[in-house]
Amino acid sequence: MAPPLGFGQGCIRLLQFSGQLSSEGPDSSRQKHTLQFWENLVRDYFTSRAVMKITLWKDNQRVEAKPLEIGYSILPRFFLVTTQSGVKSMTLSLDGARERLVDQTHAVVECVTAVWTYKYTNGYTVTLRGPLTVHILLYPVTGSSPTTPQQFQSLLKIAHFQFDANMHEKFISLDAITGSRMIEPPKTPRTRNNPTPSPNGALGAHRTEEDRQGEEHRVLINNASIPGEPVNAFGIPQVTMRCLEVSRRHASIVDSFRDRDALQLAEGVSQMTELIAFAKETNQGPRGSYTQI
Repeated sequence: MAPPLGFGQGCIRLLQFSGQLSSEGPDSSRQKHTLQFWENLVRDYFTSRAVMKITLWKDNQRVEAKPLEIGYSILPRFFLVTTQSGVKSMTLSLDGARERLVDQTHAVVECVTAVWTYKYTNGYTVTLRGPLTVHILLYPVTGSSPTTPQQFQSLLKIAHFQFDANMHEKFISLDAITGSRMIEPPKTPRTRNNPTPSPNGALGAHRTEEDRQGEEHRVLINNASIPGEPVNAFGIPQVTMRCLEVSRRHASIVDSFRDRDALQLAEGVSQMTELIAFAKETNQGPRGSYTQI
């Protein structure tokens, strides 16, 4: 029987996840706008303690970075808010990915030139490029038995997903550009040899003969209009960024309350210890000891 990990199974699992993200169509779009769809998808592909870490750089300049850490409970909301921001599909490209085995139930997929592509409903396509590292664990299916290989079934789930986007690029579909189009006919040999004025008014005498021969007809668009960019300076929708920031602050508040509750509990246990010791010394019951202490 072939090993369940270490020979490309982790890469295939990631591509299956990408296939779920890239599905389009009316039915798929309707499902992607529900939280239940993303909760089911995250449950199928991620462990209950999974963490997704994404690093983004502002304006493609390595000056200001935005590290994002998304826990398992926030992942469905992250994908839902991103979809509601106009993303109709996402795709992971893993060109040159390598998979190495840590142990029989743990593999790591590494891709130096990964591409995370977002396609938007308004005609934009945004690509995030950078190294990707994913830890994949082997989970036995409930009811299967490892002692009987014929009946043993397992699932591959993502335990840690880290993507460092070094740059992002924005493209727009020609169909999304509105305006009155007019096709400029190609230049005739006589007019092609004439110098073409440059934007600053100077004649383009410096252009070579190869440049002139390679000219094709151009499309002129009067009163051209393009949709507004759907992403912020970091390459993701602003609403998604805001959702993650609010979720992070909420998690920190919850942690602070937990720390305060733990401190109060520790103080209560310390006081109870003193009360018990005093009761033993005076041979009194809890109520009497509490009154005197």
